[in-house]
Amino acid sequence: MSKYIVFDFDGTLADTFDTIKTIAMTEYGEYDIDFELIKNQGAKEVLKKLNIPRWKLPGMIRNVTSKLRKSKDVKLFPGIIDLLNTLKKDYKIGIVSSNSKEIINDKLKEYNIENLFEFVYSESSIFGKHLVLKRMCSKHNINPLNVIYVGDEDRDIVAAKKAKIKTIAVTWGFNSKEKLSREKPDYIVDSPMEIIEALQEMS
Repeated sequence: MSKYIVFDFDGTLADTFDTIKTIAMTEYGEYDIDFELIKNQGAKEVLKKLNIPRWKLPGMIRNVTSKLRKSKDVKLFPGIIDLLNTLKKDYKIGIVSSNSKEIINDKLKEYNIENLFEFVYSESSIFGKHLVLKRMCSKHNINPLNVIYVGDEDRDIVAAKKAKIKTIAVTWGFNSKEKLSREKPDYIVDSPMEIIEALQEMS
């Protein structure tokens, strides 16, 4: 039976954190947002402490998201392409993201790696990412027990556990190692190629 490695996109494959940081500092520099604190505590908690009027937040988030989607500055993390080429020998690879499918596919084409992926599944849900993961499995006829999900945020770990999917957390994205550890992923890795070692131990 086929084994699947499913990646989150933003913060896991693609380095969107630095781009978001640049956009937010340009647009909302007056709020002195502490981005390292966001990695440890999460955006919601940090934004609460900044005394930003609640009614302003949705518009701010939409503005940053819109500019992020138009940005040409987003790059894949170093080592990701080598990792994907290695994984492709033994696994089927997918992406699950709330980012636009069009944007993700454009980025994969830019790096000429779109052929490495079985699917790109784009969906967001106000009811939780675990439902997105379950629907992804259902749509592609995948047993969750044959999936390992790779993500960079604590909510990725929580969602995968609820969907009965094993997890590998990466420390180069939106959350710190400390924050990720609290949710007890199956593995935490500090570099892309460590994912290979984690998979060998999990098999």
